[in-house]
Amino acid sequence: MSGSHRIFALGAALALSLGGAATSEAADATGEIVGTVTAGVPKHRANTVVYVKNAGQGTSTATVKMDQKGMMFTPRVLPIQKGTTVEFSNSDPVGHNVFTPDGDKYDLGTWPKGESRKYTFKSPGVFRQLCKVHDDMIAYIVVVDTKYFAVSDKNGDFKLPALPPGKYTLSFWHEKLGAKDVTVDVVAGKPTKIDVPLEKKP
Repeated sequence: MSGSHRIFALGAALALSLGGAATSEAADATGEIVGTVTAGVPKHRANTVVYVKNAGQGTSTATVKMDQKGMMFTPRVLPIQKGTTVEFSNSDPVGHNVFTPDGDKYDLGTWPKGESRKYTFKSPGVFRQLCKVHDDMIAYIVVVDTKYFAVSDKNGDFKLPALPPGKYTLSFWHEKLGAKDVTVDVVAGKPTKIDVPLEKKP
């Protein structure tokens, strides 16, 4: 290997090393909030939306999906950041409708299997998703004003995206139950763990 090639190779290796170090330092500069929600009825541990309150993180341009399959909306609870577009698809062999009496009170009409409709959510709030063809179908889209949110799994576990160090207030939404806001301190390089009891709404 010539001298110039050797210098180039060493420089490239150093750049990769420094790049990896920078990535590692960036990761160490953030912390995580992880936790578990608890409920007297085990099935109620799932589908709790957890989000940072008053974060003011602007809007999203993402598109996510909610399906109608097996005569149900899937997922039943969908948290999104404001500005997100939801694509509603129909995977059933029957016609389905999507409408909500909340917020903008939209009605996307009725369409057959294999087709979809879209709606962009511009304001925070909880929007029930209903079907005029099948009145027992229901789901919830929870629109929040932050990119820092999560939804609990069947065991009640959740993890928010990595946050800069600091003090944050978490809020919670559940279809049937409620929880008080929780203030947490996020420390760089390690998770902050919390346990959240769900209670009957007042």
